[in-house]
Parts: sequence; structure tokens; C-alpha cells
Amino acid sequence: MTVTRPVAGLPGGKFVAGMAGENVVGGPPWGRPVLFGGGCAAGGCSAEDSLGVAPVLLCPPVMILAPRYLPRLAATVGLFTKYGLGDFADRTGLRALVEEESDSDGNGASPEKAVQFRKRLVELGPAYIKLGQVLSTRPDLIPETYVRELEKLQDAVPAIPYEDVERVIESELGARMSKLFESFERDPLGTASLGQVHAAVLRGGRDAVVKVQRPNIRDILADDLEFFRELATFMTKHTQMGERVDMIGVITQLERALLDELDYRIEARNGASLRRALAEFPRLLVPKVIEGYTTEKVLTTDRVRGLKVDDVSPLIRMEHDFAPLAEALTRAYLKTIIIDGHFHADPHPGNVFVVLPQTDNPMTPAELKARDRRGVPRAVHSPIQRMEQQAQKTAPHSTEDIDVRLSLIDFGMTARLSIKMRERIVILLMALADNRGDDAAETVIELGDALPEFDRAVYTREIAQLIARNYDLAIGEVEPGQVLYEVINISYRHGLRLPAELTLLAKALFNLDGVTRALDPSFSPIQAIRDYSNQLAADRAKKDLSPRRLFQIATASTDFIAALPHRLEVITQRLAAGEWQTKVEVPQLVSLLNGLQKVANRIFSGLVLAAIVIASALLLPYRRGLGTTGFLIAGVVGLAMVVNILISDRRRH
Repeated sequence: MTVTRPVAGLPGGKFVAGMAGENVVGGPPWGRPVLFGGGCAAGGCSAEDSLGVAPVLLCPPVMILAPRYLPRLAATVGLFTKYGLGDFADRTGLRALVEEESDSDGNGASPEKAVQFRKRLVELGPAYIKLGQVLSTRPDLIPETYVRELEKLQDAVPAIPYEDVERVIESELGARMSKLFESFERDPLGTASLGQVHAAVLRGGRDAVVKVQRPNIRDILADDLEFFRELATFMTKHTQMGERVDMIGVITQLERALLDELDYRIEARNGASLRRALAEFPRLLVPKVIEGYTTEKVLTTDRVRGLKVDDVSPLIRMEHDFAPLAEALTRAYLKTIIIDGHFHADPHPGNVFVVLPQTDNPMTPAELKARDRRGVPRAVHSPIQRMEQQAQKTAPHSTEDIDVRLSLIDFGMTARLSIKMRERIVILLMALADNRGDDAAETVIELGDALPEFDRAVYTREIAQLIARNYDLAIGEVEPGQVLYEVINISYRHGLRLPAELTLLAKALFNLDGVTRALDPSFSPIQAIRDYSNQLAADRAKKDLSPRRLFQIATASTDFIAALPHRLEVITQRLAAGEWQTKVEVPQLVSLLNGLQKVANRIFSGLVLAAIVIASALLLPYRRGLGTTGFLIAGVVGLAMVVNILISDRRRH
């Protein structure tokens, strides 16, 4: 038995699955189920040999997925085709790898199927839940309806039994529950796929929340992640969509998010780092990490009591002014993105709380600074303590005019940006705010990798039209996150591969739009971006003219001038000795040489065929049998060459 199916979007060839004793196209039976590429079409060997004939039957099969992943491949493809994402399966070439299920709903995406897709991801487990959260940042891969639905993805999974929670805490913290806590609520405040949160009171009366990791969750996730990585590697190497989208980057983003969330010490450092970064914004509260109660599988922080931004009643809105909160949150995010390069990547409404006055809540670094009367700071013994000390040092002195605050929680998903990317993002945001579409397009092109079919002029024109349309909207209607999502979509359609960090930035800004709109419907994030960017430009100019910066420039210039005579001497010595060498790199040189080699092979093969024909013609009057055989050989080889040339040229086209 043999199962073969051509793969849509592949460079050519077939991918097959076989069992022991079966006759498998593209190679011998391997004695176990395999999924591999047969022959040269899968990239197993050169398309032509020295005679110009493709040795298809001699090319070894190329292993794509391990045998144990075949059932999971079918289930994963069915997940997309059954719930309205058949177009995604077609574009990636996944649908063609498995037999179509009879209950597949095809390509018809709908809000109802998006809801079903989200629920099915929850049923499949933690890795698929995180995959859904990552897909929610990729509007270039799935429709907007699914993006919005996956942003609401909740880890609606069964609670961890209290006995398991107690066992993990006692094992990690090295003491009995009665010694660690004055009280510990058995019923969780929230349950997620990787862990759950309980309210507790520490010895001494300090209110806290304790996050406990689900037992054996690492073993459950390890195999899923390995499957996703192998599948992403296959899609990158063998599908047209893999050329346009950084599929390995998507899975790397998923792995990084999971690894960060599986080590609560990383989340603790993220929280302490962002608490320090936001200390200059006294309206924002980041709960303090309780380091003595935090390990790899247990995270303890101060407890925040507040209201979700969607649950604030009209009466509370009348009593308090929420406009400064929206302004402070936007400026804080711009600071963490542009200056710090480390930002909270998931500020959805469930992670942002409104903290009302006269409620029992932890203090901000500014409040702690105002109450601290010590002349000498305390000694610090860990990085988290050092970050807390720095937070209080940079916090403003006065907090008397602050009415209501915002609290940010859950720092498992954060993102870091390189200095170069931060600089490009500043230019991009300023171009979006000032209606400079051409500059925005050029900046995005610099951030991405253009494919051969990328048309720079058409792309620039479409980006400029997009930004112009949004610039003409009313102040409260412009959503920078949505605009950035559309930029990513346009980039995908035109063949511009963008880094995964840009999609996380789009997700953060998109969620930020929703939070600020819930706080103040008239708030304009574009105006805040424009004002903050101008301030940032002025601060950078002052920094460049500071004595320290001028000293750095003078030092670097002095070092260059001091080293210049020696470098000139070395150059002249090598010129005089005839040892001067110049290295020139031509990116397309290898392809050019390969093409010339194929042309040479075909010319040589044609000359050999011509010689056989001439020799056969000369032998025909004297040795009719040998001459006829020569003509037959020349005819067969010539026909094979013509067929091979036509097939390879069509495949390349």
C-alpha cells in the first residue's frame, strides 16, 4: 500500500507515508512509518547530474518528521481545516500532507468557528493554548476574527487539587504550610494551564498572592514543543509560506514564552525590572515580589485589590478622573518600548486593574520613598532587592495629588528589543503620528527581509495610503495597534518578512488601545506618541551634548587618530611587498556559477550526443546493428534530456 499526495505550495515532488513492508515512492520501505520527501524535488540532491539527466530514482529520501509525530500532524492539520482555517492549511501546504477528514468545514472562517477553535485549543492542553496566544499576535497568518477571539483565550482548565498545591509549596519552600502562612485560601483566585493563584497571608500579616506551578507540566510540554519546532522547520524549508513568514520565529516565540512562564524566577525578575522602569509614574502600581517565598515553581507577590478596567461602574467614573491614567499608561509603555527595550507584551484588560483610594493595597516606590526616613539605604543582597532600591531612588517625591491608580500584573510574557530595533521603532511611530507614509514604509523595509518578488514602489504606496486614511480619522478613532497590524498584513502580502518582535509590539499596542479606550474614550494615543517622541528627541539631543557624551566622542577620536599612523604604515608595507589583498563578496555569485555549470553540462551533453549520432551514421553502412543501436541510445538520452530540461525549467518558474 502506498499513500501519495502532492503538496500545495511546495517546490515540487511528493511527500508520502508508508508502513513496514509497503512499497514507498521515493525510497525503499524503512520498516516504520515515515514522512519524507522523495527525490530531488524535496531538496535531497542536485536537480541534474553531469549529463543533464535528473537521477530521480537515485536520490535518497529526506526525513521531515519523526514517525511518532504523524498522528499528531493529522490532528493539527484537522484542527485548522475543521474550524474554518482551511486557507491557512492550504497556504502552508499542511492540508496536502494528510487525508481530508469527512467532517472538515473547508475554508469558511466565521466568528462561530473562531470561538470553537479557541475552545478546542483549550481542550488540547497548555502548548496549544500558548500556540493560540502566539497566533493572536500574527494577523499575517490568520483572519482578524480569529486574532480577536484568540486574544480572549482563557486557560479554562481544571483546578489543581489542593493536596498537590500544598505538596509543591512545601517542597519548594522547605517548610510546612502552617509555618509559612497565617492563612492560605484553599479555593484558587484563578486557574491557568501552567499553574494557579491562591490568596494568602504571610507570617506577620502581609497580604500576598501565591502562584503555584502545575505538577509535571514540563514533561507534558516538552514533546509538544519538539513537534512544533520540527513542523516549523519543515514549513520553512519546503513551503512558499515559509519563505514569507518566519515560522521558526513564531515557534521560538512560543518556546521563549513557555520557558519564561515555567521558571517563576524569570517572571519575578521581569516584575521587579518593570516596577523599577515604571517607578517614575506614580499612578502605576506594579506589585512587589516577595523574594523569600519565590522559587522556580512558586511565585509570591503583594496582593492587589482592584477592579478590572471593563468592570468600572459609571458611578465610579463620575467620582474619579481616569484621563490621567490613560495618559500615564501610554507614556509608560512608550518608555519601556523605546528607552528600556523591555515591555509587558500582554496588557489585556485582565492584567490591568483600577486601584481606588482608601483600599488596602501595596505601596508604589514613590509612596515608599516618601515614608522612608532612613538616612542610609539598606544593604542589598540580590538583584531583585537592588532593582527595588533603584526604583525608590528614581521615583518622584510628591504623590499627594494622585487619586486613582492602575496596577499591572502577570509578567510571564514580556519582550525585549535590541537598540537598533528601538531606534527603528521610534522612527516608525513618529512617521505614523505625523502622516509620513513613505518614511514609515522605508523603516519597515529596513526591519524586514525582502523576498525576490518584493516590489518596493507598490509596497511604499500602499503603506502611505494606509497611514493617510488613518490620519484623516477623528482623534479618538485612531488605533496605533490596529494600524501596525495592517502594516504587518500588507508586508506579508508583498513578500516582506518581519521579525517576530514586531508582532509582539503590535499586540501590546493593540491591547493598550483597548485599555486606554476603556479608561477614557476620548483619549488620543497618537497625540501621546507625538508628544512623547518630541520629548524623547529633545532628551537625546541634550544627552548627545552632555559633557560625558562629548568626552566619549573625544576619547574615541583620540584613539582613532593615535592608531592612524600605524595603520597607514601597515598598508604601505603590504603594498610594497605585494601582499595586498582585496575581498569582494557577490551574494548571487554561487547561483550564477551553478547556472553556468548547468549550461556547460548541457552543452557538453549535446556535443556527446552529436558525436554519437555522427559516429552511428558513419557506422551504419558497415555495421548496421551497431549504428542502429547508437541511434537508439542517442534518441533515448536526448529525449530524457529534453524532458528533464522542460520539467526543471517549469519547476523553477
